Amino acid sequence: MTPKTATGDGRIVGLATAVPPLTASVDEVWDALGKARGRRMPKLQSDEGARTRHFAQPLTSLMERRTQSQQTDAYLEHARVLARQVCCAALERSQIDLADIGLVVGVSCTGVVLPSLDAELIPILGLHPGVARLPITELGCGGGVAGLARALDYIRAYPDRAALVFAVELPSLTFQPDDHSVDNLIAAIVFGDGAGAAVLRAGDMPTGWTVEHCGTMLVPEGARHLGYELRDGGLRVVLSRELPQMVEAHLLEAVESFLAVAGTTLAEIDLVAAHPGGPGIFDAIERALRLPPDALSTSRRVFSEDGNASSAGIFFVLDAAEKMRSSGRVLAIAFGPGLSIELALLRLTL
Repeated sequence: MTPKTATGDGRIVGLATAVPPLTASVDEVWDALGKARGRRMPKLQSDEGARTRHFAQPLTSLMERRTQSQQTDAYLEHARVLARQVCCAALERSQIDLADIGLVVGVSCTGVVLPSLDAELIPILGLHPGVARLPITELGCGGGVAGLARALDYIRAYPDRAALVFAVELPSLTFQPDDHSVDNLIAAIVFGDGAGAAVLRAGDMPTGWTVEHCGTMLVPEGARHLGYELRDGGLRVVLSRELPQMVEAHLLEAVESFLAVAGTTLAEIDLVAAHPGGPGIFDAIERALRLPPDALSTSRRVFSEDGNASSAGIFFVLDAAEKMRSSGRVLAIAFGPGLSIELALLRLTL
């Protein structure tokens, strides 16, 4: 399979991330799960207890049964705050004229609302009412990278304009207390709430992030391994234990084809910015791409400190790479339902 890719450069002139104020260790989440299920849970490994997660609501509230209406109300209450926070921060850091924003890409898979959040944000942010809107829901964890790709497409077509991309996810609100599946259990300790945003303009820049290429590859046989199903009581997570094997089996082909179109190879990549999907996904990426043991240290650190914020996760990894001064060529990787492999080739100049 050959991934669809496009060529051209863009620059990220503003990048921001945000998390809700409540935190809990993985051990605390695990204990709360046991109480919700009415039984003692087996002890987690010691290294897992050191990790933290951010939540929009207290654990006691998250573990209670709630109707779809209650879930939607909670999603709107907290997603509005986080989305506005990261968009305002990214726009402020970009120092861009708001009239230059021609496209807003809003990414979120953990709440279903029409109109989408971007419709509310546009007047709040002071953007022109004629700005184009692109809401993305069904790409799940891959939506952040895909959002960057669509923004890059736009600024290539309209080089005098700019694009705002934001992703806001509240996976904690989708927890189903009555769902005793392994998928639901794993999701509860892997995912965390958060948001990210970026402002893109056409052209190169002496410092910061340059986006060179974006691409995607669909692996149809992986469709049943990752996603959400909207059922009675809300969204039910699909997080198969076979997902890492699926990633390992198909990632190298996707990456090599993508990089070949971009005119480079894995040997020329200085950093792999992997979506913080969890230890099993990290290990599968390392095996598939034959990476050294510390190659995904930035992504692993983000997972430890913030968990898997779904589509917003890639913004946390890019932000962490910049703060750690990891300059060079960067390959961003994320996975979404489909199974889709979302890829971006970036350059970080400090």
